[in-house]
Amino acid sequence: MEGFSRREVTWYACCFGGGLWVWLEAVRQADWSSGTLMTAGAFLLVTFLSLFRRIRLSSEDYHSVYTLDDVAILALLFLQGWTVAAVVAGLGRLAYEIYRLIRALQTHPDRVTAAHAAYHFADVPLLIVTTAATGIAYECLNQGSPLLGSTVNLLAIAAAAAVWFPVAFATNAINVTLRRGDSPRAALELMLGNLAGVRSQGLMVVPLGILLALFLQETSPAALLLAVPVALMHSALEARHKLVCEAQSTIGALAQYLEERDPYTMGHSRRVAAYAAATAVEMGLPPAEVDLIRRAGLIHDIGKIDIPDAILHKPGVLTDAEREIMSTHTDRAISLSRKLVALRRDLPFNVAAYHHEHFDGSGHFRLRGDQIPMASRILAVADAYDAMTSNRPYRSGISPEDALLRIHRSRGSQLDPRVVTAFTRAFYRGTISARESALIAVST
Repeated sequence: MEGFSRREVTWYACCFGGGLWVWLEAVRQADWSSGTLMTAGAFLLVTFLSLFRRIRLSSEDYHSVYTLDDVAILALLFLQGWTVAAVVAGLGRLAYEIYRLIRALQTHPDRVTAAHAAYHFADVPLLIVTTAATGIAYECLNQGSPLLGSTVNLLAIAAAAAVWFPVAFATNAINVTLRRGDSPRAALELMLGNLAGVRSQGLMVVPLGILLALFLQETSPAALLLAVPVALMHSALEARHKLVCEAQSTIGALAQYLEERDPYTMGHSRRVAAYAAATAVEMGLPPAEVDLIRRAGLIHDIGKIDIPDAILHKPGVLTDAEREIMSTHTDRAISLSRKLVALRRDLPFNVAAYHHEHFDGSGHFRLRGDQIPMASRILAVADAYDAMTSNRPYRSGISPEDALLRIHRSRGSQLDPRVVTAFTRAFYRGTISARESALIAVST
């Protein structure tokens, strides 16, 4: 099939075939009494409308998305079982994807392809399978009404949550990485990155689903009272997402400004960010930590904003006095970190500030060993490598092999031996240059 790889064809065949089989089985097994039909119809409408409010929970590198329909689907699952919930979930998501396709054909028809449509419509069977798996796990332990009537029922709810998130994120990760043409390792990294968002999502979606089910069990009109906390939760997540987006835009603007001020280091921040991220991946750090290190790399020289141009642009070697002034850029980064507490997670100035610390404690702040954040130790190696291989007005850059040799000579004194080892592995795997090219391509 044109536009599809062999792996994609296999995936979509299993995905749509399996999803359709589960949905038809749910239709067959469900008890479609008049009361069930009314409940299913109401939930179908709520599910469809809820899909129009979608918020990313994590960084732009992950596909962790919060939608209000999660609450409705879980509530229906607790009330009517997995069969009715799977049927409603599939119909609601299908209607939404059809609506999105029609809108896309009206606004950007040139962007709509068979591969694009298959990628998005795969969400329908994936949601059906996720709902069915969650419901079966719940019903295996559930002892019947009331919902919170026993310890075993609480365990059933916990089991449902334990199945819902991993299955949803694992299938989503496979769908995304196959579309990108990435490796299975990339799928695992994406799934782990998505799971990082469960800290906030799980604390809200599951309890709200339970509350909605309880209110509907006791008195249906009382369920309307949940509109207020759900709206507040949604507004809070939306505000948080907006703050993260603004912080990431700020990082890009700051990095670009720094490079425009100092043309001799053009691309330095992006290269350091790429090298550091590749090293972090080699060390097996979680995707969220890799993303933080990448962002820290982009602003690792943020303190140089206040360095006089005469020093920053000097075409020769700095004097001792000038070098002392230049070294204060780490203090300025710490100062920014203290002033921007609310953005500390998304603008990691403190991590960037310690990238000049020496592993043996002879650096600017006299931190040693594990006192230095791991992210800063990784940045130190990446920064040293790029500084040695880049050209300067007063010297030419050395070869990558010579730079690597000098880095190894600094093991245990200036640089963390574990980070040097990981950087070396990444270097010989070729992921350093590959990640650099990918990052620059995305950034420009």
